[in-house]
Amino acid sequence: MDGCTLLEEAIAKGGKIEWRDSPSLPRLFVPQGMGVKLQEDLPTVREVLRRAADFRGQLHTPGPAPLLRLTEHTGDEGCLSCGEPIERSRFRCPICVLAVALALET
Repeated sequence: MDGCTLLEEAIAKGGKIEWRDSPSLPRLFVPQGMGVKLQEDLPTVREVLRRAADFRGQLHTPGPAPLLRLTEHTGDEGCLSCGEPIERSRFRCPICVLAVALALET
């Protein structure tokens, strides 16, 4: 199972993200037993949280909600948020889909 799927599962089972201490370094709290599973793909989990923090920071600007893109994204083809190659029928890669959802929901 990949990190995105595991993180979604952990949150569905009662996990939560705490943004209070530092918006750029969210804390992840997961149900008992899920931590070991998340360790299997920790780089992906960390990247989702990094992107979610970046996107969340963009939401706290005046005016309408922005597109939510990584600051290093050049705007070329691919994922709207990061530029990674994606299927034609998609707008964002799985990591950005989850990161945007977390930024908007929490």
